[in-house]
Amino acid sequence: MSLRPKFERLPSGDLRMIRREVPMVSTGSLPALCQSPDVVEDQAVAAVQRLGGDVTSRQLILGQYTMQFGKYRGQTFHRVVEHAQGFCAYIVYDMRKEVRVDTPLRK
Repeated sequence: MSLRPKFERLPSGDLRMIRREVPMVSTGSLPALCQSPDVVEDQAVAAVQRLGGDVTSRQLILGQYTMQFGKYRGQTFHRVVEHAQGFCAYIVYDMRKEVRVDTPLRK
């Protein structure tokens, strides 16, 4: 599996991402604890190594982070971007409306 997305050029000149025919697997809706950031980072680096990618590329590593929330919990960001672009657009749109606060929710 390639870590880079593949595109095709349409007759109009626009680009369209080529979707891979690998089904998304939902991990269910049971509540679960989020993994620590260190565990997520280590798993992502290991995944990039396993796939033959460049472990110094921050973009490749971030793409292999597993989502810790929502409908696609447990899937990598790379996989979700390829297969659920509408969900990604929703997340980006929703996060842009959020207001940054400097006080943490918990200590």
